[in-house]
Amino acid sequence: MLNPALKIDNLTTEFRQKRRIQIQDALLPEAAESLCGCLEHEVPWDVAYIDGEQSTLLTASKLADFSQEDWMDLNNKVQARAVDKFQFIYNSYMMITAYKEKRDPRLLLHSMVEYINAPAFLDFMRKVTGIFSIMKADAQATRYIPGHFLKKHNDQAVGQYREIAYVLNLTRKWQADWGGLLQFLDDDGKVTDTYLPTFNSLTLFQVPAWHHVSYVAPFAPYGRYAITGWGMSRPPDA
Repeated sequence: MLNPALKIDNLTTEFRQKRRIQIQDALLPEAAESLCGCLEHEVPWDVAYIDGEQSTLLTASKLADFSQEDWMDLNNKVQARAVDKFQFIYNSYMMITAYKEKRDPRLLLHSMVEYINAPAFLDFMRKVTGIFSIMKADAQATRYIPGHFLKKHNDQAVGQYREIAYVLNLTRKWQADWGGLLQFLDDDGKVTDTYLPTFNSLTLFQVPAWHHVSYVAPFAPYGRYAITGWGMSRPPDA
Protein backbone atom coordinates (compact mmCIF):
# COMPACT_ATOMS: atom_id res chain seq x y z
CA MET A 1 0.00 0.00 0.00
CA LEU A 2 2.89 2.41 0.71
CA ASN A 3 4.34 3.94 -2.43
CA PRO A 4 7.52 1.95 -3.25
CA ALA A 5 9.01 5.06 -4.89
CA LEU A 6 9.46 6.75 -1.49
CA LYS A 7 13.12 7.40 -0.64
CA ILE A 8 13.45 6.45 3.02
CA ASP A 9 16.97 7.89 3.45
CA ASN A 10 15.84 11.29 2.19
CA LEU A 11 12.75 11.22 4.40
CA THR A 12 14.82 10.30 7.45
CA THR A 13 17.15 13.24 6.85
CA GLU A 14 14.22 15.64 6.50
CA PHE A 15 12.48 14.33 9.62
CA ARG A 16 15.60 14.84 11.75
CA GLN A 17 15.63 18.56 10.98
CA LYS A 18 12.36 19.45 12.75
CA ARG A 19 11.10 16.11 14.11
CA ARG A 20 8.18 16.27 11.69
CA ILE A 21 7.56 15.74 8.01
CA GLN A 22 4.77 15.72 5.45
CA ILE A 23 5.35 13.00 2.86
CA GLN A 24 3.67 13.51 -0.49
CA ASP A 25 2.26 10.61 -2.58
CA ALA A 26 2.57 8.35 0.45
CA LEU A 27 0.34 5.51 -0.78
CA LEU A 28 -0.06 3.87 -4.13
CA PRO A 29 -2.61 5.99 -6.06
CA GLU A 30 -5.22 3.24 -6.24
CA ALA A 31 -5.01 2.66 -2.48
CA ALA A 32 -5.48 6.36 -1.72
CA GLU A 33 -8.45 6.58 -4.08
CA SER A 34 -10.12 3.53 -2.52
CA LEU A 35 -9.67 4.85 1.02
CA CYS A 36 -10.95 8.28 0.01
CA GLY A 37 -14.06 6.74 -1.53
CA CYS A 38 -14.68 4.75 1.64
CA LEU A 39 -14.46 7.87 3.82
CA GLU A 40 -16.62 9.93 1.49
CA HIS A 41 -19.44 7.44 0.98
CA GLU A 42 -19.40 4.48 3.38
CA VAL A 43 -18.39 5.46 6.92
CA PRO A 44 -21.18 5.87 9.54
CA TRP A 45 -19.78 8.97 11.20
CA ASP A 46 -20.01 9.70 14.92
CA VAL A 47 -19.40 13.14 16.47
CA ALA A 48 -16.59 13.58 18.97
CA TYR A 49 -16.37 16.52 21.39
CA ILE A 50 -15.77 17.34 25.07
CA ASP A 51 -18.84 17.57 27.28
CA GLY A 52 -18.00 19.03 30.67
CA GLU A 53 -14.61 17.41 31.32
CA GLN A 54 -15.29 14.17 29.43
CA SER A 55 -14.53 13.21 25.85
CA THR A 56 -17.88 12.24 24.35
CA LEU A 57 -18.85 10.29 21.25
CA LEU A 58 -22.32 10.72 19.82
CA THR A 59 -22.94 7.67 17.67
CA ALA A 60 -24.34 7.77 14.16
CA SER A 61 -27.51 6.07 15.39
CA LYS A 62 -28.11 8.78 18.00
CA LEU A 63 -27.40 11.52 15.50
CA ALA A 64 -30.06 10.15 13.17
CA ASP A 65 -32.68 11.43 15.63
CA PHE A 66 -31.11 14.86 16.15
CA SER A 67 -33.37 17.83 15.50
CA GLN A 68 -32.21 21.28 14.44
CA GLU A 69 -32.63 22.38 18.04
CA ASP A 70 -30.42 19.50 19.22
CA TRP A 71 -27.69 20.60 16.80
CA MET A 72 -27.94 24.20 17.97
CA ASP A 73 -27.68 23.12 21.61
CA LEU A 74 -24.64 20.99 20.86
CA ASN A 75 -22.95 23.79 18.95
CA ASN A 76 -23.61 26.28 21.75
CA LYS A 77 -22.21 23.88 24.34
CA VAL A 78 -19.08 23.24 22.29
CA GLN A 79 -18.47 26.91 21.53
CA ALA A 80 -18.94 27.98 25.17
CA ARG A 81 -16.26 25.61 26.42
CA ALA A 82 -13.89 26.45 23.58
CA VAL A 83 -13.57 30.08 24.74
CA ASP A 84 -11.05 29.27 27.45
CA LYS A 85 -10.67 25.47 27.65
CA PHE A 86 -9.49 22.62 25.49
CA GLN A 87 -12.23 21.57 23.09
CA PHE A 88 -12.77 19.87 19.76
CA ILE A 89 -15.59 18.78 17.54
CA TYR A 90 -15.31 16.62 14.45
CA ASN A 91 -16.70 13.46 12.91
CA SER A 92 -14.97 10.32 14.06
CA TYR A 93 -14.93 6.60 13.33
CA MET A 94 -12.88 4.72 15.93
CA MET A 95 -11.23 2.17 13.70
CA ILE A 96 -9.60 -0.05 16.34
CA THR A 97 -12.80 -0.32 18.38
CA ALA A 98 -14.90 -1.08 15.31
CA TYR A 99 -12.36 -3.67 14.16
CA LYS A 100 -12.37 -5.47 17.51
CA GLU A 101 -16.17 -5.39 17.68
CA LYS A 102 -16.42 -6.57 14.04
CA ARG A 103 -18.74 -3.69 13.19
CA ASP A 104 -19.39 -2.68 9.58
CA PRO A 105 -17.45 -5.72 8.31
CA ARG A 106 -17.35 -4.60 4.68
CA LEU A 107 -15.52 -1.35 5.36
CA LEU A 108 -12.08 -1.06 3.78
CA LEU A 109 -10.97 0.64 7.00
CA HIS A 110 -10.71 -2.76 8.70
CA SER A 111 -8.04 -3.81 6.23
CA MET A 112 -6.29 -0.52 6.98
CA VAL A 113 -6.17 -1.38 10.70
CA GLU A 114 -4.35 -4.58 9.81
CA TYR A 115 -2.02 -2.80 7.40
CA ILE A 116 -0.83 -0.08 9.79
CA ASN A 117 0.03 -2.78 12.33
CA ALA A 118 1.85 -4.97 9.82
CA PRO A 119 5.66 -4.91 9.49
CA ALA A 120 5.78 -2.82 6.30
CA PHE A 121 4.07 0.25 7.79
CA LEU A 122 5.60 -0.02 11.28
CA ASP A 123 9.10 -0.49 9.85
CA PHE A 124 8.58 2.52 7.59
CA MET A 125 7.56 4.65 10.57
CA ARG A 126 10.53 3.43 12.62
CA LYS A 127 13.06 4.06 9.87
CA VAL A 128 11.83 7.55 8.95
CA THR A 129 11.64 8.73 12.57
CA GLY A 130 14.52 6.76 14.06
CA ILE A 131 12.24 5.63 16.89
CA PHE A 132 12.62 1.85 16.88
CA SER A 133 10.59 1.27 20.05
CA ILE A 134 7.35 1.67 18.07
CA MET A 135 5.46 -1.62 18.35
CA LYS A 136 1.90 -0.87 17.22
CA ALA A 137 -0.36 1.82 15.82
CA ASP A 138 -3.90 2.87 16.56
CA ALA A 139 -6.27 4.66 14.19
CA GLN A 140 -9.41 6.66 13.77
CA ALA A 141 -10.96 8.09 10.65
CA THR A 142 -11.86 11.77 10.88
CA ARG A 143 -13.98 14.20 8.93
CA TYR A 144 -13.94 17.96 9.57
CA ILE A 145 -16.88 19.85 8.11
CA PRO A 146 -17.85 23.55 8.57
CA GLY A 147 -17.72 24.52 12.25
CA HIS A 148 -15.33 21.72 13.24
CA PHE A 149 -11.96 22.34 14.91
CA LEU A 150 -9.38 20.89 17.31
CA LYS A 151 -7.80 23.27 19.81
CA LYS A 152 -4.18 23.39 20.95
CA HIS A 153 -2.81 20.20 22.53
CA ASN A 154 0.38 18.13 22.48
CA ASP A 155 -0.92 14.53 22.21
CA GLN A 156 0.54 13.39 25.52
CA ALA A 157 -1.82 11.15 27.50
CA VAL A 158 -1.39 9.44 30.85
CA GLY A 159 -0.82 5.71 30.49
CA GLN A 160 -0.40 5.82 26.71
CA TYR A 161 3.04 5.48 25.18
CA ARG A 162 2.64 7.63 22.09
CA GLU A 163 5.88 8.13 20.22
CA ILE A 164 4.84 9.40 16.78
CA ALA A 165 1.59 10.97 15.58
CA TYR A 166 0.54 10.33 12.01
CA VAL A 167 -2.07 11.92 9.74
CA LEU A 168 -2.89 10.30 6.41
CA ASN A 169 -4.70 13.01 4.43
CA LEU A 170 -7.37 11.78 2.03
CA THR A 171 -9.11 14.96 0.89
CA ARG A 172 -9.09 15.97 -2.75
CA LYS A 173 -8.15 19.58 -3.65
CA TRP A 174 -8.46 21.16 -0.20
CA GLN A 175 -7.83 24.91 -0.08
CA ALA A 176 -6.01 26.75 2.70
CA ASP A 177 -8.68 29.43 3.16
CA TRP A 178 -11.25 26.75 4.00
CA GLY A 179 -9.46 26.16 7.33
CA GLY A 180 -8.77 22.65 8.59
CA LEU A 181 -5.02 23.33 8.62
CA LEU A 182 -2.63 21.38 10.84
CA GLN A 183 -0.59 24.09 12.55
CA PHE A 184 2.35 23.62 14.91
CA LEU A 185 2.93 26.06 17.77
CA ASP A 186 5.80 27.06 20.02
CA ASP A 187 5.53 27.33 23.80
CA ASP A 188 4.19 30.89 23.45
CA GLY A 189 1.37 29.76 21.17
CA LYS A 190 2.84 31.25 18.00
CA VAL A 191 2.42 29.31 14.75
CA THR A 192 5.75 27.92 13.58
CA ASP A 193 4.64 25.64 10.74
CA THR A 194 1.47 24.91 8.75
CA TYR A 195 0.59 21.77 6.79
CA LEU A 196 -2.14 21.87 4.16
CA PRO A 197 -4.03 18.54 4.08
CA THR A 198 -3.00 17.64 0.54
CA PHE A 199 -4.40 14.45 -0.94
CA ASN A 200 -2.41 11.26 -0.26
CA SER A 201 0.09 12.93 2.06
CA LEU A 202 1.32 11.35 5.29
CA THR A 203 2.34 13.63 8.15
CA LEU A 204 4.55 12.24 10.91
CA PHE A 205 5.57 14.20 14.00
CA GLN A 206 7.14 13.32 17.30
CA VAL A 207 5.08 13.47 20.48
CA PRO A 208 4.88 15.81 22.35
CA ALA A 209 4.35 18.69 19.92
CA TRP A 210 1.91 21.58 20.35
CA HIS A 211 -0.51 21.75 17.43
CA HIS A 212 -4.13 22.34 16.45
CA VAL A 213 -6.49 21.94 13.51
CA SER A 214 -7.88 25.31 12.51
CA TYR A 215 -11.61 26.08 12.35
CA VAL A 216 -13.27 24.92 9.14
CA ALA A 217 -15.02 27.82 7.41
CA PRO A 218 -18.79 27.82 6.74
CA PHE A 219 -18.13 28.01 2.99
CA ALA A 220 -15.96 24.86 2.81
CA PRO A 221 -17.85 22.81 0.18
CA TYR A 222 -17.02 19.34 1.51
CA GLY A 223 -15.30 17.54 4.34
CA ARG A 224 -11.63 17.25 5.25
CA TYR A 225 -10.91 13.52 5.51
CA ALA A 226 -8.01 11.75 7.19
CA ILE A 227 -6.92 8.64 9.03
CA THR A 228 -5.00 9.60 12.17
CA GLY A 229 -3.38 7.95 15.15
CA TRP A 230 -0.11 7.24 16.91
CA GLY A 231 2.78 4.85 16.65
CA MET A 232 3.16 3.57 20.20
CA SER A 233 5.72 1.71 22.28
CA ARG A 234 4.90 -0.87 24.93
CA PRO A 235 4.67 0.11 28.62
CA PRO A 236 7.99 -0.47 30.48
CA ASP A 237 6.53 -3.40 32.45
CA ALA A 238 4.85 -5.08 29.46
